Amino acid sequence: RMLYELHQPLADELAGFLDLSGVKRLMDLGGGSGVISLEMVRRNPKLTAVVVDIPNVCIAGHEIATENALEDRVTYHPGNFLHDDLPLGFDLVLECDVDVYNETLFRKVKSALNPGGRFVIVDQLAPAKGVAPPSRLHWAFEGSMISPEFMFSTKEQILEQLKNAGFQLLSEKALHSESAPGTRFTNGMVVIEVQK
Repeated sequence: RMLYELHQPLADELAGFLDLSGVKRLMDLGGGSGVISLEMVRRNPKLTAVVVDIPNVCIAGHEIATENALEDRVTYHPGNFLHDDLPLGFDLVLECDVDVYNETLFRKVKSALNPGGRFVIVDQLAPAKGVAPPSRLHWAFEGSMISPEFMFSTKEQILEQLKNAGFQLLSEKALHSESAPGTRFTNGMVVIEVQK
């Protein structure tokens, strides 16, 4: 619930930034409470979303969706997306502020997409190999305590993994909007969009 409140400005900005023309079914990978999915379905009456996250997070997310009277349009799929199968049949898969990237996951995402489906990654990426984004120094310290090899991915590393997984690059750009340029929630966020 805390992250739901903290991420509402990001959800608002991203929902206004992404072109969801032709998207009827969205998977929000690691979407937590579903804050971004909830905002997107509010703005797009024909859109439904499935949030994939760990079970206890899905329980809290379902409660929030119910409180917002959107439980019929935003549903939750509990599981560990690194190890479990993903649901299938999506026009767009979104991975926002999750920082879990690898070619194996990208291949699973590709299988979950309909033909011509899009995959969108939104995150603060490392400016260079071995360098943490300035806003994530605390996470870099924590990660290095768990594993000395821990490091954030660079845009170039992610683009290479996406290419190896069979995706075609559509665009890469900074997340900002006319209404809220450079907010602390989106400052440094990059949007990578690829197609199956």
